[in-house]
Amino acid sequence: MQRCIAVKKKGSTQQCSSPHLKGHTLCGTHARAKTVQLWKDVQVVDPRIIVCQSIARKWAVLHRLRFGGPGVLKRKGLANDDELVSGEESNRQHPFEYFAFTENGKTWWFDFGTIWIWSLKSLTPSNPYTKVPLDKETRKRLRDFWAYRTRHSIKIPPEPENINERFDTRLHFLCQTFIDHGFIDVEPRQLVRLSKQSHITMWKFLLEDVENIAGPLRGWCRYMLARQIATTNSFTYIINSLRILMRYVTEKKEAYCTVFSVMSAIYRC
Repeated sequence: MQRCIAVKKKGSTQQCSSPHLKGHTLCGTHARAKTVQLWKDVQVVDPRIIVCQSIARKWAVLHRLRFGGPGVLKRKGLANDDELVSGEESNRQHPFEYFAFTENGKTWWFDFGTIWIWSLKSLTPSNPYTKVPLDKETRKRLRDFWAYRTRHSIKIPPEPENINERFDTRLHFLCQTFIDHGFIDVEPRQLVRLSKQSHITMWKFLLEDVENIAGPLRGWCRYMLARQIATTNSFTYIINSLRILMRYVTEKKEAYCTVFSVMSAIYRC
């Protein structure tokens, strides 16, 4: 029931309990009144609630800024002055789109979209300037940043339009994730060999692992199993499966158990 938005009576701080009229925001009594005081204007907000809200907002902003790395707020002593692709100056780069890492005592920074797309071009991504491979911590922070943005519906860098290139970038993402969790022998060719039926079997195994766990992991498994009949094109099903796997292996903060279950399912296919 949609309630009237006026106060119950003059001098009260309680909302009117009567339903509003159809096509109106007030009930019949308040609609006929000469002056009406709205309930939203007389609400008494506990100062402690405001403090808690400000702390929560501050934590949310700081949490997002942590993905940016060194120099996210203080842009001094950076190894490169301008962004590699856009040419944006360092002091004009938005902190939410900033990503940096330290290499041999120098801090290199990029737009998140630039370094993300670059990192998926190969199995062993490197610093575009020095060609030194990115360390494990940097690769993990990149994936965590991507997962955070995806989870909160924040714009993420576009994937290649070419379907084969998109397929390769998803393979690189997954293989890098597996390698960073200790499965050093995984390579794209191992995943390329998986057929549509193998992917279906993999999702069945994964569903058994998370059947009693509430959350998106179980939902994604059921979704992919439900799509097996509707998606008649094998390649389409496989590339969609890889996309869901990218979300699957980055869902949890400590993802080793999740990655282990995926690798176990792949080896059993």
